[in-house]
Amino acid sequence: MPRSLSKKEIEEVIYGATLLGAGGGGSLPDGLRLLSEVTRDKEVKLEMVDPEEMDANEYAVTVAGIGAPKVLKEKNFGPEALYAFDAMKNVAFFAGKDIKYVMAGEIGGFNAMVPMYVAMLKNIPFVNGDGNGRAVPELSTGLYPTYDIPPTPLVLAGRDGNVIIAYLKDPRDNASAENIARHISIAYGMSAAFSTWIVNKNDIVEKLAPKSIDKCQLIGAAILKAKKENLSVVGEITKVVKCKELFQGTIKDIKIKTEGGFDFGTTVLAGTGKFKGEVCEIDFKNENLLARNGQGQVIATVPDMIGLLDLDKKEPLTNAETEKGLNIAVIGIPAPDNWWKKPEGFTCWKHILTKVGYNGGPVRVL
Repeated sequence: MPRSLSKKEIEEVIYGATLLGAGGGGSLPDGLRLLSEVTRDKEVKLEMVDPEEMDANEYAVTVAGIGAPKVLKEKNFGPEALYAFDAMKNVAFFAGKDIKYVMAGEIGGFNAMVPMYVAMLKNIPFVNGDGNGRAVPELSTGLYPTYDIPPTPLVLAGRDGNVIIAYLKDPRDNASAENIARHISIAYGMSAAFSTWIVNKNDIVEKLAPKSIDKCQLIGAAILKAKKENLSVVGEITKVVKCKELFQGTIKDIKIKTEGGFDFGTTVLAGTGKFKGEVCEIDFKNENLLARNGQGQVIATVPDMIGLLDLDKKEPLTNAETEKGLNIAVIGIPAPDNWWKKPEGFTCWKHILTKVGYNGGPVRVL
């Protein structure tokens, strides 16, 4: 049966989603800010349904923010998501598809909250699931392209309310969809809202990441318990989800630049505790792509999640918030099963991994 999530439960989702975002997907503060904004002056509720509860002929659509995380963090993002959803609902209606639900395209502190924000303000149900079970840097890196779910029509909206609707000549041309979306986000100041991927119950259950919001909430509740009771945040997380502490250390260097709508670079950590004397380097393109030890050996790759925790604040971090001197735990979390059912679940990342000097196969965290 559909269930209503309280503000506290949504906060737990945002905390957990930030860790599962694997360095991307938008920051914890931005997700909490959006929640505060929508609940400040009005009584709203979030009704969530499991994908199995959807009728076969009902559809859900993704709404998310797109652009450079540092810019999304600085801008007061929100209304553009409503513009994008309204436009997509109209487009889908004329195609004979009635949009009954909204869902997250990816998991992240911000991009899990964006569709919840839309659901609350539009008074429509939110789906307990998402398109990836993690955050991804490109439209072409994910479960949607892996399972041939077309990113068309593609709706993009800016803060000023202007909307662009794109139809792809080849409905499965994810590279063109990415090119269009990134260029529009750059034109809108490297920050925009987008809506795409019209999916039904079978798509979500068989091809995407069903029940991922429950997973976020479990992790978030564990993090908040650790904060409140001054417990080991890594220890509490390991009680509720399969994971592995890949490294613990202090950030010694961050090589980062923003280009083409992405933040990318390398985070260098010097080990502490049981990792004292060791080094870990994490390559990222918005999201963390792979982690290497001091000998250059790769210890984890996408699609598994390489998440970051601030050990002093006991909070998850994105790569938009890391800075020298922070004490960090690097947590490896296995990707949802659907990533491993087809080879494209890894090969869709190869063009990015090659750019950071990696040509090998997947290295799983567990």
